[in-house]
Amino acid sequence: MIPVRRFPRPSRLWAVALLILGLAGSGSLAPATAVTDLVFTRGDSLAIAGEGLLVGLSMAGADTFALLNEIPDSLSVTGERTITLVLQNGEGEIFNQADFSGVLDRALAWDGEFFWSCGDAKDGSSIIYKIATDTLGVLVIDDAITAPGHRPSSLAYDGRYLWLTDRDSARIDRFDPEVEEFTRTVTAPGFSPFGLAYDGSAMWLSDSGTGRLYRLNGSRLRWTGSVAPDVFLARGQDIRLFHDGENLRYLPSGGRLAVRMDFE
Repeated sequence: MIPVRRFPRPSRLWAVALLILGLAGSGSLAPATAVTDLVFTRGDSLAIAGEGLLVGLSMAGADTFALLNEIPDSLSVTGERTITLVLQNGEGEIFNQADFSGVLDRALAWDGEFFWSCGDAKDGSSIIYKIATDTLGVLVIDDAITAPGHRPSSLAYDGRYLWLTDRDSARIDRFDPEVEEFTRTVTAPGFSPFGLAYDGSAMWLSDSGTGRLYRLNGSRLRWTGSVAPDVFLARGQDIRLFHDGENLRYLPSGGRLAVRMDFE
């Protein structure tokens, strides 16, 4: 039997102090940092007009939706899946659209000036594309921007940086659009991070593996809370997130109805 050495039990005040110091000093996404169970009620559902599967979604102004649509059971002239980037208002009126089949594949974000999205290269790597807002043309970049992970899923802009989830690497990578380089990587709280959205003060992350919804804060996306599993649990589902300018919303896997989340 291994001998057990017993230590005096610390006072309650001292234990609380240690807990506070531990939380304040933690900059990682270790599970011990999350101490809050969050609760929300489901509000109205916003119908996203259009056809096909949404593989990317972002607001591009007060009443402009930028949608990356994958049209099922269809092939483009190049033989690839048909992928269209569409700009439309809430009523479904289309302002502009472009065929990105064979180029874009998933994820979409707007940084206030340009769109950003992802596509797969022939060598199996993933490329980050910068797209002009007015022409919807890919801007020429001398050196292709290669994503550091293996399977990018979603992009979100926090007002300064773009963040990219990678579901196979359980990571979230920070991209600086000013220098067009990846500058930081943090470990996601789940093992298959998917949806990502910024609400103006916190980043929200859905995880397809755990089925949970996480709140992340700060420059290192510290895990500060999770939605209680009896309120939200979607294991095996790819839940897409976005902020409509006023509310955080989620789209059930494969759907086009964005459900509003009203947090208590």
